[in-house]
Amino acid sequence: MHKQRLFILIAGAVGILSAFLPWAKISLFGFSTSASGIDGGDGWLSLALFAAAAGLAFTSGDKAAVLEGSMKKAVGGIGAGVTGFMLIELLRIGFSYASYGVYLSILAGLAVMAMPFVIKGDGNFQMPTKDSIKDELK
Repeated sequence: MHKQRLFILIAGAVGILSAFLPWAKISLFGFSTSASGIDGGDGWLSLALFAAAAGLAFTSGDKAAVLEGSMKKAVGGIGAGVTGFMLIELLRIGFSYASYGVYLSILAGLAVMAMPFVIKGDGNFQMPTKDSIKDELK
């Protein structure tokens, strides 16, 4: 399996796991409780998006090759969508009540979004430039 697909798969698995971790914590009068993303219901959407990105990376085309064209755009778009969704969730929950599951999910979303564009065909990491991103999105 190509490094690009492997890292997308790992980031997707981390995102799926983060849906089951605590997203919010509340402490009152010495008692504290937490709620996972699945408990609130919004975690199911992030779980589905991460599963879709991991599924596309795992099942599409030759596993020894990088994602090309529309698959690269689809995985990057799913990563951008889940990152945006999780940032809205962070604002909805509030910074003081958010727990590590939200932050881990945001990081996994950023990784899913970036991996198709950062890892090149030879398996090396290369930071994209503005011009290379424009060329890849055409």
